[in-house]
Amino acid sequence: MSLSALLLISLLAFPASATEGPFENMGPQVQYVNVIRGEAGQDQSGRPLYYALLQGEPAKLIVMDLETKQVVDMENLEGAAAAWSIEVGPDRQVWVGSTPNEHLYRYNPDTKEISNLGKASSASNTTIWDLTYDTKENRVFGVTSYGGTVFTYNDNQGFKSLGVVMKGRKYARSVEYDEENKTLYVGIGSPAALIKWNLNTNEKTDILPEEYKSAASVYDLDIAGGKVYAKMENKSTLLVLNKESSQLEHVLPADSRGVSPAWNSQNVFYSSKSKLYEFNPSDGSSKELESYFSRTGAVSLDILNVNGQPHLLGLAGNSGRFYEYNLTQKRFRTSTLNLPPQAVEIYSVGNGVNGDIYSSGFISGKLGVFDPETETTKMYDGLGQVEDMISLKNKMFFGVYPNAHVYEYDTSKEWTPGSNPKKIMDLGDDGQDRPKAMAADDEKNRLYTGTVPKRGQKTGMFLTYDLNQQKIIHQELLPYEQSASAMVYNNQSHTLYLGTSAYDGSGNLSKETAKLFAIDTNSSNYSKKEIELPGGYAIKISALTTTPDGRLWGIVDNKLLVYDPEKGMPNLYPITPNQLQGMYKTESLMQDHSGDLYGTFQGMLFKVDTDTLEITSYDTRDVFDLAKDNNGKLYYNLRSNLWRLNPNDLTEEHVLKPGEIKIPNVLTSDSPFPVARVFSKQPLLLYKKEGSSMVPVKQLPGDSFYRVYGTYKNYYHVGNNHYFYNEPHKISTYVGRVFTLSNAPILKPNGEVFRTIQPGEEIRVYSFNDQYYDVGNGYKVQKTSDVSYYVGTVELTSDSMMFQYGEALPVMKLQAGEEYEILNVDGNKLDIGNGFYLEYNKQSMIYNKN
Repeated sequence: MSLSALLLISLLAFPASATEGPFENMGPQVQYVNVIRGEAGQDQSGRPLYYALLQGEPAKLIVMDLETKQVVDMENLEGAAAAWSIEVGPDRQVWVGSTPNEHLYRYNPDTKEISNLGKASSASNTTIWDLTYDTKENRVFGVTSYGGTVFTYNDNQGFKSLGVVMKGRKYARSVEYDEENKTLYVGIGSPAALIKWNLNTNEKTDILPEEYKSAASVYDLDIAGGKVYAKMENKSTLLVLNKESSQLEHVLPADSRGVSPAWNSQNVFYSSKSKLYEFNPSDGSSKELESYFSRTGAVSLDILNVNGQPHLLGLAGNSGRFYEYNLTQKRFRTSTLNLPPQAVEIYSVGNGVNGDIYSSGFISGKLGVFDPETETTKMYDGLGQVEDMISLKNKMFFGVYPNAHVYEYDTSKEWTPGSNPKKIMDLGDDGQDRPKAMAADDEKNRLYTGTVPKRGQKTGMFLTYDLNQQKIIHQELLPYEQSASAMVYNNQSHTLYLGTSAYDGSGNLSKETAKLFAIDTNSSNYSKKEIELPGGYAIKISALTTTPDGRLWGIVDNKLLVYDPEKGMPNLYPITPNQLQGMYKTESLMQDHSGDLYGTFQGMLFKVDTDTLEITSYDTRDVFDLAKDNNGKLYYNLRSNLWRLNPNDLTEEHVLKPGEIKIPNVLTSDSPFPVARVFSKQPLLLYKKEGSSMVPVKQLPGDSFYRVYGTYKNYYHVGNNHYFYNEPHKISTYVGRVFTLSNAPILKPNGEVFRTIQPGEEIRVYSFNDQYYDVGNGYKVQKTSDVSYYVGTVELTSDSMMFQYGEALPVMKLQAGEEYEILNVDGNKLDIGNGFYLEYNKQSMIYNKN
């Protein structure tokens, strides 16, 4: 092997560092120095420091003495895999925002203490993209995704949400604060917007010029010398706007992450095409400085005195290169920071040609290849983040983010970045970003690929690459506002199955459900037939596979798909009540040597008996991205570690006991009359119980009410031995109603009055206790003598006897045609109030659930 290749490959011997029953930890697979952001500062003695954010498990804050270039402190950012934002306040405190936990951290350089201040906003947000500081009110501003929100933090009030910046935009990507005018500037995507937000009046104005609104986002923002500098995402474009008038004054070709602070109160520095430039906003001129970055740009630009002289300094790229430009002597130099490589989170795993297991690092561009026989890992460089991978003959193919690159790697030859693997597709100019689904056709020697578009773009693509001709021979757009999410090829029928996600590139959901297509690969135009899925709106088909009998299996949201092309009717079987989360991560589904299927759903491992369709879930640690070696052992990633599992070693003790739903305030699990009602927010699948199995029957419409007679495991019994599955994101269950003859308040979760119930108005009740009726979303009505609760009504079709609690004999005969409100149900006793009840008899009465 050549010396150059040896420099790019490291051999890591990771013995199983932990064994937990059938689970073996094979250790980290990817180690890397990835410095995502950085910023300069000082300690209390005036010593110049540089703060660097390292990707890792966990991510780390590195503190470096700028005069000695030595690391003086290293702090873990617990719970974070990376950190995208850093801000040094006027009191020298360092603020850091992370992903995927969206936590805010604060570091004190004087005491060398770091504080985890907690999650910044809602559960759905995953990333703090940028931070800025307000010195007058001693608070930090932060921007997030996927909610597109702004938050503030200070010690007195903690976290406070300022809400969504712009309706419909999920990415709040950059932020700067103009203290003089109390105005916040927020860069938005996708598509791009630049919001000027007057915090005095709460007025918001999009000041981004029209011709730049098609960009993915405003990636970086800076305010310096009376100008607003806005760097566009994925473009070498830096806009210079007048802070007072908001008018565009200049457009600069720049590849740096924004600009430096103002030098001499006016000029700023930026980089373009590996060179530093000084920009004078008064005349719009840019002067090239004696400098060279070696095929990268400035990731940070700070001005700080080092050894008594002012320096422009920062990160050159993300691999640990550091630059310094002495502003007095006009001298430029670069160095490599002495930073410790970090084990980084594994983003995806896949099967290799010879049973090897491939692991791609999150963001890093590194690839680990684990040999199950020797239990060693080789680490390769030269790729980006691998979204999907597939083998064909002796070659591996990698779909890489960003810009949707596809690489071909000949495993019979040495790994040589730039030539092996070689890039065979570059779909960035077509608006694509992630090759999310790949399948191989061994007979035709073709590679099929499906993509996710870039932020700001609406539609993914389906492509066919012919390896004999070494070119794309077919290319088409997917349905509007949809992306590719899963793919599998059936060699016997020459059918390619392609599943889509209802997300577009910006994370917006299409009005159209996710779709499943059967594509005839023998037809010249790749004619495709849509296979209509039951169950109403689906967000994503996140895994597909086939078995030798020709059946197609998949994961559609939280259900198992089973499709027999001969019978022509796909069926869905519940895996879990949990709702699908996330836009980009997909699930795994593969057959093991026994014929069973093993799959993942958001960290849960499950098995499918392909004969009985029984689904068994396992109580395991988080399991993602399954792969399989030649001996039938399964592999998955848990953060930075690769784990191995022998399916034969799974026993009953590892089985996750299925949950059982309980209807609030209802004691019986089955009743001859309805005990609750369920409202369907979306269409639901109706199942019939046959023995211990649930067989899909038909689809029930959404926006409807259904009587519920009881429960069975995680199903609601809706009568005549028919059931539907408990999916809290699709249904709401209520047990009764309240009404009042006088005004009664509905209370908010914080106890404030929301509104009053008008006399005669009825409100649904979802549960109750001794003090309150729960009327939904945390709102409640206090129990008083003015508020009446009932669960239904009974109409007498013939004369019936009334009983009093505590008495064995009836106390009165009630006449046919009379109707009574039922306050409670206990077995077959219908409580009609004041200590009296009726014994339910379907021959003489009709019970109506309210």
